[in-house]
Amino acid sequence: MHRVRVDRSHPDVVDVVLREGAGPLVFAARRWPGEALGSLVAGAVFGTPAYVVMALAFMPGPGPLWAAVGIAAVLGLLVNTLVIVYGAFRDVTRLRFSPAAAPDTLTVVRSARTDRPRPLADVRQIWIEHSVVESYVRGRKPASVKITLYVLLRNGHRVRPAALPPWTTDTTALHQELERILAPAGVQVDLVVQRRVQSPPWLGVSGGGSTGGGA
Repeated sequence: MHRVRVDRSHPDVVDVVLREGAGPLVFAARRWPGEALGSLVAGAVFGTPAYVVMALAFMPGPGPLWAAVGIAAVLGLLVNTLVIVYGAFRDVTRLRFSPAAAPDTLTVVRSARTDRPRPLADVRQIWIEHSVVESYVRGRKPASVKITLYVLLRNGHRVRPAALPPWTTDTTALHQELERILAPAGVQVDLVVQRRVQSPPWLGVSGGGSTGGGA
């Protein structure tokens, strides 16, 4: 099972490996089935204004209306597929710091290319956002977990967030490791943990929870 890891095998650099193994197309293919149904439904729903106009203005009967629903659903699936593939090629897979002993340079490695190296002085903050939705049934495992790594630059730009493996990433250990790596450069590294309780299905509203932060 994949875990975020720190690779110190190269004497000149330290790599924080966020995703490895599968290439971008394989990664997109693994993600696609989980979103296919939702994108079909979303495409069909977003076409509702067109269906209303067709029904009121042309009264074409059910056949053309169902055809329009199908076309809108397929378009929604196509758009979502393109977004998934584009994201898979743009997603950050590694943060590379050099030199290894006292880093002063950050290189963002993506699935399709490697960004130009930038001075760590250009980085204002790195933070890990760990969001947990607890089950409303006491004792059950969390209903969902989302972990995102952000790199904020001093010019206000933000490196595209990299989604981390939610059930296998020890965010506390990752936070401490990043602090150790970046301590010589004085880059701020934060861990933000957000927790809320899932609402019972019969309530239909978000439940309360607590939010905590580290670093």
